[in-house]
Parts: sequence; structure tokens; C-alpha cells
Amino acid sequence: MDHHSSTHSASSSGPTSKPDGHNAASNTQRQRISESTMKYYAAALCGIILLFVIVHWTRSLATRYRVSTKSTVLSPFVAASRLVRRVFIRKIPGFASAGHATLVTVYVGINIALSFTRLEWYKTSNLAARLGWMATANLALVVFLSLKNTPLAILTSYSYERLNVLHQISGYATAVYMVLHAAIFTSYFIEKGNWGLLHENIVTAGIVLGFLMFTSVVEALVLRRLQYELFYIIHVILFIAIIVTLILHQPSFDEDKVAIAACMTAGLWVADRLIRICRLFYNGVNNEATISPLPNGGTQLLLQKPLFGAVPGTHCFVWLPKIRLFESHPFTIVAISPTELVVNSYSGFTKDLRKYAATHPGARLKVSLEGPYGKFSDPLLYDKVVLVAGGSGASFTFGIASNVLQRMTEKSTTQLEFIWAVKTRDHLSWFKDHLNAIRTHTHARNIALKLHTTRVCSPSQDMLGLSGLRPLKRAGTVNSDSSGDMSSPITPITPVSDKEMMPTQKPAPILAPPEGPEKQDDVRAIVLHMDRRTAVTGAVDLPIEQGRPDVAALIKEAVASVDKDKRVLIAACGPDELMTMVRNTAASCITRDGPSVELHIEQFGW
Repeated sequence: MDHHSSTHSASSSGPTSKPDGHNAASNTQRQRISESTMKYYAAALCGIILLFVIVHWTRSLATRYRVSTKSTVLSPFVAASRLVRRVFIRKIPGFASAGHATLVTVYVGINIALSFTRLEWYKTSNLAARLGWMATANLALVVFLSLKNTPLAILTSYSYERLNVLHQISGYATAVYMVLHAAIFTSYFIEKGNWGLLHENIVTAGIVLGFLMFTSVVEALVLRRLQYELFYIIHVILFIAIIVTLILHQPSFDEDKVAIAACMTAGLWVADRLIRICRLFYNGVNNEATISPLPNGGTQLLLQKPLFGAVPGTHCFVWLPKIRLFESHPFTIVAISPTELVVNSYSGFTKDLRKYAATHPGARLKVSLEGPYGKFSDPLLYDKVVLVAGGSGASFTFGIASNVLQRMTEKSTTQLEFIWAVKTRDHLSWFKDHLNAIRTHTHARNIALKLHTTRVCSPSQDMLGLSGLRPLKRAGTVNSDSSGDMSSPITPITPVSDKEMMPTQKPAPILAPPEGPEKQDDVRAIVLHMDRRTAVTGAVDLPIEQGRPDVAALIKEAVASVDKDKRVLIAACGPDELMTMVRNTAASCITRDGPSVELHIEQFGW
């Protein structure tokens, strides 16, 4: 960046001339200050990460060793923590939560502060150079936040998919810095009458770099939502080109540290890719997937080899060369032994997979997995686990339930409340074996299965074999929940996403009825907007409620049913509207004198 300040004027020298003593000293001083600023930036980011690490491990250890929250010594800290979390986990416009908005605000504040401090304002080239340094630093942050094998997944509770929005924000910040850097330096060159510098190799590389960054931002804003698979390929190609042109823009390893920073950034990305490729090769040896079509556009994959370290509820990237030779896509692991994935058909890869399964049922295809990814609290450390899903989000919550049931012992006292809302009931057959396993499980009495369908079964569905639902009294349930109001099962439908990072096609939102005085007076009331009836499937004999569930009331009821010294985990996955409701309801349940409430939202990109 600092090489841009060279001109043929008396005050500064150009790339082909030697600077005088004053300018050389000035450039050296500016270089030293810029490097010092980057160290401050790195220290600030590390400080933020350290804060998250301390908070995460303090809360994790307190949960694991069941530290009493009623302790006289800890009581003030618990009260302060709950007050902060009650505010921070709430949804606010434009952000997933107030906590995320606060983090973004701190990030922007740090960038602005370091962009304009210790700067000699009488030279516009100084400002341009500083902005170039900030662009380089943020580019390194962009790559760090994009790593699938991020160390933050170990140090904190954030896996790569929960960092994706920060990856996007830092990417936009990098683009803004680069545009300002180029514009100010161009104005400076023109002012000094040094048009010839625009034809220097390092400047030409910078111009190309600017266009590449601009293109990357445009395709991220537009193409990502229209055609994700194409976007991702272009995104990777542009990134490689950006790194190459950045090194060509500042090629000196001795005078400038930009080339070193660019090489380290590229090294991070390459290392992450190599780890993923090695996993794909290892997990692909003698591995096949049996694919089977499911009703209503679903596809089941049963894998021959287990995935090391996988637990139900996490997700992995699936490579099926028969369907897509150069692509892998993330899907939630529904069960292990054998590893089972259930994929809903949208477009692109999942659509082609469904077509192949329909024409070749039971086919065995070469497959490899890469992962697992995703991190959430251990459900067995909590006294009650409330699982909420809308539509395809049930893949995650059903995986959590499978995880809990597999690890339960005779002494386990954890209770599960399973809430799932879908449009129609024809998805039940996808997981009838799992539902029967839950119904006959030793701890079935500790599981409240609540299934809601929001559409009435049509005659055409009955003709398709979906009429195995018959009236049943609501009292006919398979568990004994403290509320005494039982509904039905929750089962996973689809993968985490049909996308590499951020899903764009989402199921229809599951909306709760409006808040009203009756609901505030009695949170145990379950309000539905449709005439409803209860029925069961002939295959699994589980009750079903017809109509939209009042998710907020069900969550409040579940939290209110446990003692004040207990711990409750609320885990949810589904449409944005439903996740907003879950967030705000969980926040309202966090009180100073109530039970400890932990929230996990499984959503790509926050």
C-alpha cells in the first residue's frame, strides 16, 4: 500500500526514482505506524475471541459440574449473566439477535478507530495507505471466518456455519476499504499529475484487484440467492485471483509485509482445503450409499461406513460423484449405526438426487463424507430438553433426540419435549421406524411427542395411501408429561441445507397466533387457528394435532414445569419466523429466580 505514495514530485518519489531523505524517512515512519496499527487490530480481535472463550468455558463447566446458581457467592454473577442474556438473545431487525448486533457494532467501531488514528492528515496518500492496510487485515479475517475446520469450534460454541454472517460482513468491509483505497490514491495521482503511475505493474495489479473484489461483492449479493452452486464456484475462483493480484500489487517481502500477510491468508485457506480433501479420500474408501425414494420428494441415504466422530444432530458434507462430480453438500446426520441421511428435494443437487433415487430405487452409489460439523450443548447435562422444529428443521431436532436416547441409562432423568409443525402429514412415513423406536424406548415415559399439521388432508392424499389417520382422543398419548396435554411426534425431513454455506430455499414459515390477553393470563393455553382433530398413523400409532401450534406457550409451559434449580435446554431449527419466536420466548423465560435456560438455534448464517 505504501508504495502507492511514490510520485515524481518533490515531496515524494516514484517507483522508478529514488526518494529523497525526507520522503524515505516519512515512508519508513508511516510503514512502522501501519504495522503497529495492524498489531492493535489483531490484539483487539484476539481480545474479543478470548472473551467468548472465557464465557463459553465458564458456563460449560458450570453446567457440566452442576454448580449451584443459588450460591451466595455466585448469585450476583448469575443474576448479571441472566440479565445480559435476556437482552442479547432477543431478535432485533436486521440481525439474528441483539448480541450479534452488538458484536458487529464493536467490529465496525474498532475498524473506524484504527482507520483514522495516528494518521498524518495533511497527506491524502497516508489515509489511502492506511485503508489499504485495513483491507488486507480484513481479508485475512474473511478467510479465517470461512474456515470449515475453524479453531473457534473448539474454543467457543461457534462452528463455521454460525460464523458465516460475520464472514459476509467482514467481506463487505474489505470491499469498502479497497474501493476507498483505490479512489483516494487515484485522486492523489491525478492531483500530482502523475498519470504515468497508473500504468505501473503494481498499480495495474491493484486495479485488477479492485475489479475482482467488486465482482465478488456483486455476485455475493445477487447470484448467491439465485444460483448458489454457480455462485460458490465463482466465489472460490475470484478468491484465488484476489490473493494472486494482491501479491502482485505489493510483491516486496522485504519492504512491505502485505505480501507476507497475503501468503499467510492463502496458507490458511489451502490448509483447510487439504484437511477436507484428505477426509474425503479417507471416508470414500470402500464406502457406498444405498439411496431410496421417500414419499413427497424425499430421499434416504444409508451409508456403509460410519463417520468418525459423528453424532446425530451434527452435519457433514456429502460427495456423490454420480450426481455431482465436483460438488459436496451439507446434510444433517439423522442417525448412526448405520449413518442415515434424509434429504428433501428442492433444486439443483437434491432435485437430481431425488430423480435418480426414483428411477433407481435401492441403488448403491459411491459416496464420501467430510465432517462432522456443528456444535451444541450436551443434552444429557440438562433436566429438560425442549426441541422445536418447523418443516425440514426436524432433521436436526430428531438427530438430537436420537443422540439422547442412545446415551440414556437407567438412572437418566432428562425429559424431552418434542414439538414439530409441518404442512401435511405425509412425511410421517419417512421416519416411521424411528418413531416406533421412540415409542417403544425404555424412557418413552420421559418423552413428550407433539406433532402438528397445518393443512387438512385432501381426498387426493387419502387416495395416495395417506389415509391411515383415524380419530383418537387426545388422552391417548405415549408419555406422561407434567402438562397432561399431549400431541405428537417430531421427525426430521430434510438436510441442514442444500447449499455449501447458506440455504436460500426455506420451508413455509410456521407462525404462532397473535399474542393476546388470554395467552398472557394463562401461558398453558394452546391456541390454534384451525378447527382441529387428533389422529394417529396406523404405522406408529402416535397422536397428531391439526392446526398451528402456539410454540411460545408450549415453551413457556415446558420451562415452568421444572423446579427453579433445574436446567433447561431449548434447541430449535426451522424457518426464520419460527426461530424468531423461539428466541424471544426463550429470552422471556430467563429470569433471576427461575431455572437456568440455554438456547441453541440451528441456522446457517445466524
